[in-house]
Amino acid sequence: MLKKLLITLVFTFSLLLFVPSAHASTLYLSPGSANIPQGSVVSVAVGINTAGESINGISAYLSYPQDKLEVAWITYGGSFAIAAEGAYGGGGIRISRGSISGVVGSVNVATIGFRGKSQGTATVTFIGGSGAPRTSDSSDSLNLGGSTGGTFTVTAPVSGGQTGTAAPIAPSSAKDQKAPNISNVQVSLISTTSATISWTTDEKADSTIEYGLFKDRYILSENNKNLLTDHSIVLQGAALTPGALMHFRVKSNDAAGNEGVGNDLTVQLKGYTVSIKVFDIYSKPVRDTQIFLYTNPLRSKTSLTGEAVFTDVTPGKHLVVVKLSNNLDKTGEIDVQDFPLAQTFTLAVNTKLSETGYLYLGLAVMGLIGMAVLVITIIVLLKRKQKSPTSNPKQPV
Repeated sequence: MLKKLLITLVFTFSLLLFVPSAHASTLYLSPGSANIPQGSVVSVAVGINTAGESINGISAYLSYPQDKLEVAWITYGGSFAIAAEGAYGGGGIRISRGSISGVVGSVNVATIGFRGKSQGTATVTFIGGSGAPRTSDSSDSLNLGGSTGGTFTVTAPVSGGQTGTAAPIAPSSAKDQKAPNISNVQVSLISTTSATISWTTDEKADSTIEYGLFKDRYILSENNKNLLTDHSIVLQGAALTPGALMHFRVKSNDAAGNEGVGNDLTVQLKGYTVSIKVFDIYSKPVRDTQIFLYTNPLRSKTSLTGEAVFTDVTPGKHLVVVKLSNNLDKTGEIDVQDFPLAQTFTLAVNTKLSETGYLYLGLAVMGLIGMAVLVITIIVLLKRKQKSPTSNPKQPV
């Protein structure tokens, strides 16, 4: 009995050794302290250490004394490609990012440019709302109490230049306030799951693309921190669906933090080829008939063989609407597979007149008969009038 109890205790203790901490991840600022001359900007990195666990998201909420500091700019690390939230001002910063594949280790989340406003000590802390969901079950892994913020000292402005003492400092906005000019945005090498976006700037700057399915609603981003004038980023990954119409815009930040933003543009990814053959109830092809494919929507017309071809179709179920001449549209559904070869579907329709069509035809026939009777009646009356005497003959005296 005692032996079994000891075995049970040892087994239980060994399990406890391998149970992950409920809150293992910690946020931190780097550097954790620095002198910031008034008017100067110091770059402060926001990082997370996952302590060996995989996380697929991060929310870093911070507070700062707005009388001592202001946020000049924020750039984002490449480990978390999905942009969910990025707001600052009024003494608060809210950063939320995501990753499809998950992130492990000590990684950069964002870099904040803090500008000194008035002399004194400024404490920046992580606050409630911060979190780091695990990839395995989305439970929060963040140890907020173990996360470390920073203490910064705003000093007197430096004459003849603006330099910090403990961190790299972005050039003062007083020197450079002009954002990079973005031009020549090009899309190339389009496939079913990728596309290359390139553009140029009139000064060296980094490269960012934000993209999504709807205009001005970008949920994904790709970034290259290298300062260049010729930019090129490849959009690719599981989030891109064959045949999808993607909205995107390009952005570039120069060394001073000035940001140039391009217009909303679209790229149509290559999709699949779908053939829909339409026959009537006698197995004869239905020719020269409009067919609509939703939800894209796409439109085509049947050929002499009753076939309508669609290109760049997304995989999944689609509604098919055949516009028949008998005022009774035929609808159906097709299921396009995630498969590169052309796919063919057959649809049978009834091209006979609908009940409404028969009603219209009956009314038209009755109208023609009525007109014929009216014409015949007029002709008969005219003939009778011509045969009747116009005056009475004179009588002899």
